[in-house]
Amino acid sequence: MNELCKKYIDHLDNFRKHYISKKRRRLTDEDFTPAHIINDICLDEYPKECWADKNIGFIDNNCGTGNILAEIVKRRLLAGLSLEETLNTLRGVDIISENVDLCRERLLCGQEHLRHIVEKNIVCADALRYHYRFDGTDPYKTAKDLHFDKFFG
Repeated sequence: MNELCKKYIDHLDNFRKHYISKKRRRLTDEDFTPAHIINDICLDEYPKECWADKNIGFIDNNCGTGNILAEIVKRRLLAGLSLEETLNTLRGVDIISENVDLCRERLLCGQEHLRHIVEKNIVCADALRYHYRFDGTDPYKTAKDLHFDKFFG
């Protein structure tokens, strides 16, 4: 593992300890899935070769602060993908704007030149109503609405 990869993985692992307070967890009743559970019940089931394939995308429609996405980033970095290649394959949705902001910061690993990717791919919306286009449009407008807007908006 190269030094940059190690730095990113350390950032991803330590992020939650520094930014998610127990007080906030009590106030919001959020419970964040620990990494060992994410790996045991979810990610370990994927074939190892998928982590190096930049044509495979991943989505977490209840991403919170990015625990699942962070584990995916770590696996992809260890498989040899760059952070940019990895971020381009991830999508996340959460209804709490603070979670979305924290998830974006976490996944960026301090690489501000990649912010445009996480701003587009990690969105604040109701996962049950979101259109899943990740194109910056109103999260609740349907394709029909957009078509109508083009002619009459």
